[in-house]
Amino acid sequence: MDESGYEKRLAEEGEVWGRVAAAEAEVIAPDWRFHRTLRHNAIMHTADIDNFLAGIQPGMTALEVGCGSGWLTLAMAQRGADAHGIDISRGAIRIARDYYDSVRDTVSGRASYEVADLNRITLPPQKYDVVVGKGVLHHLSEVGHLLDQIYCALKPGGLLWLADTNGHEALPTVLLASVLTFVLPTEISYRDKLKGLLRFGWRAPERIKASMQAEGLSPFEAAGREHDWLAMIQERFIIERRIDMPAVTGYVTAQLKMPERPARLLLKSLARVDRFLVRRGLLHNTGVVIYARKPGREMTDT
Repeated sequence: MDESGYEKRLAEEGEVWGRVAAAEAEVIAPDWRFHRTLRHNAIMHTADIDNFLAGIQPGMTALEVGCGSGWLTLAMAQRGADAHGIDISRGAIRIARDYYDSVRDTVSGRASYEVADLNRITLPPQKYDVVVGKGVLHHLSEVGHLLDQIYCALKPGGLLWLADTNGHEALPTVLLASVLTFVLPTEISYRDKLKGLLRFGWRAPERIKASMQAEGLSPFEAAGREHDWLAMIQERFIIERRIDMPAVTGYVTAQLKMPERPARLLLKSLARVDRFLVRRGLLHNTGVVIYARKPGREMTDT
């Protein structure tokens, strides 16, 4: 891709996520204290993010790559860290800055935000105690470059925390997701589901796979799926902990249309079964949470 084509796609990427952040901010403030109660987070992410945040101590220096509207960067600052968030979307960064300004007096640490291209960024050496990224690597065409920069930017013994998808959805996972979203109530009526099944036939799972991978959502949506970032991290860092996420629960959570209480009960049960099948190797998951450490002096405060 030539330079002008790259810059055009990059601008479009920023605009997409700016619109997403703006729509989200109309419903809920970019603050983990509120986001942690949302259905999708409560089922899939709240426990993992709360556990990570419990290790953030006052005075730490922290960086979030792909910060969006800034709620995770802010959450680290609320625990006393000097936290910096980077994202390609000017709209999302504007929302992050505006909200931080509105709550600054209640934050014990400090939050700052910057617009930058993570594919080409240069980070300051040995500056951060912690670097975090949630759902960002699968958007990057230059994953290796960013990981090299993170390695450089972490202090010896510094922590890298990542939550992301790695690779493509496997056929058994897609088939189970197809069955569940066909049987369970979603935004699509059962009549339209049946019509779609008759229309697409054996190609229907391909459409579900594309939906699960959010293909076409943004210009760089699938750019990083071709890179095995887990292998890249193993080459650079010491992996201390790996948490395998459920294979289909996240997708079903996003599609399910039910009253809140029965929906959460159903999804929590599904997540338990889902995790069990992943542990037994009967389902292949792409979602992973990683705690990795830069080799060097051990840190006692993370």
